[in-house]
Amino acid sequence: MKILIGVCLSKKNSKFVNKFLNSLSKLEVPNNYLLKIVFIIENKNHIFVNKISKIFKSKKPDFEILFTDKNGIPQLRNIFLKYLKNNVSKYSGFLDDDCIIPIKWLKNMVKFIEKKNCDVVGGPQFHMTNDKFYAKLFQIIEPKRTHGQKVDWVATNNVFFKSKILNKKDLKFDIDLKNVGGSDQLFFKKLHFKNANFKWNLKSFVIENIQAERENLKWFLKRNLRYGYSGNYIDRNIYGPQLGFYLNFSKGCYLLFLSIFLMIIFFLNDNFYKSIFYFCRSIGRFSVLTRYKPNKYI
Repeated sequence: MKILIGVCLSKKNSKFVNKFLNSLSKLEVPNNYLLKIVFIIENKNHIFVNKISKIFKSKKPDFEILFTDKNGIPQLRNIFLKYLKNNVSKYSGFLDDDCIIPIKWLKNMVKFIEKKNCDVVGGPQFHMTNDKFYAKLFQIIEPKRTHGQKVDWVATNNVFFKSKILNKKDLKFDIDLKNVGGSDQLFFKKLHFKNANFKWNLKSFVIENIQAERENLKWFLKRNLRYGYSGNYIDRNIYGPQLGFYLNFSKGCYLLFLSIFLMIIFFLNDNFYKSIFYFCRSIGRFSVLTRYKPNKYI
């Protein structure tokens, strides 16, 4: 039985690629399964090809490299979706190229999906940082989910699913979100709306490498503003312009009131930063009333 894992390699994360590829090459594969890594590379970057060939030369995982002239991560993900339709596998998944993958990630995913009998499994992303303050902020913005919990979306930085769940479903990652982010959330929310069963697996986590440009408060504010904007876009895309407008307005109001409430009791735990982040998300939600649109991925 075959497992296909799609990996989009981008120039912006090239400094992390050696650590990522090394961790990927060491994945333990469950008995009776064959693992194949499918690398999708934009602009025929031969530096990536050389590194892949070198690291995987004496390793067990089989691999294939797909080139594309298309730019943007959603476009690259769509190439892997097309690949899945033309290649038989029992399970598939996505991983991000700026992460380190623990050696038992795959075994834990297969064990979980077979035991829980679900269609799609997501897992947490922990952030590698030496600064306790920013570690706390990363912890605040990550989803709070328990092991085995039912969820309605997951992210491509850590997802595993039954390949057949995509059969006869003409779903693609939204390329209009390539400079914004959130195309994976929209894709999996749409899949969930088609009655796919999603669950959360705490044992299959990934670790994001240190990204120095993210270790400042300004980045966190922009990130939460983007969360609000992409949430706005996602709801309008799923529910339509009219219902999506009312949903966004109500969610924006909820986030604003929550921000004010947390600011009042900011002396408790991390409520001060939560308040600021929720306020940024509310502004992002209200962006439907303006022409604001992020011009690059945050």
